[in-house]
Amino acid sequence: MKQVVDYGHGMTVSKFKRFWRNLAQLPAWFMPWKRWRTSFHRLKGVHIGKGVEIGYMVLIDNRRPELVTIEDHVTLTTMCVVISHDLSRHFNEGKEIIGEVRIRKGAFIGMNSTIMPGVTIGEGSVVAAGSVVTKDVEPYTIVGGVPAQKIRDYYPEGHPPLPHT
Repeated sequence: MKQVVDYGHGMTVSKFKRFWRNLAQLPAWFMPWKRWRTSFHRLKGVHIGKGVEIGYMVLIDNRRPELVTIEDHVTLTTMCVVISHDLSRHFNEGKEIIGEVRIRKGAFIGMNSTIMPGVTIGEGSVVAAGSVVTKDVEPYTIVGGVPAQKIRDYYPEGHPPLPHT
């Protein structure tokens, strides 16, 4: 769920912690071992499950990383952006949009995709490369485009169609 708040509302992060989050971003981008990349994102405050694969140069929110949750066996490919805040209203209105981002178990996020604040990516869903996800994605759905729209349902072998269809 997204909410509009005054700029900096609830930001009681020390300068040291802000420095650490920015410092941890560099090895999280370029580390050649995927487990290490995941570990550096965890050190920033992102909630990450087991078996998560994070590609090179993935940017996970530095301002409010505690609002990002990535469940088990998710794949975030190269150059994805996951943000839990949006400062587009900061200069005109002095506001920012914040929202928890949840990427559910087994989801796949294609290269160069952007996940906006307040979005939940459903279990087993696929986000096509280059997509901008502005709304929730239902489980076992393929979405793509700018903004991302449903392409079709996806049923893994052995799973019956889900009741949302």
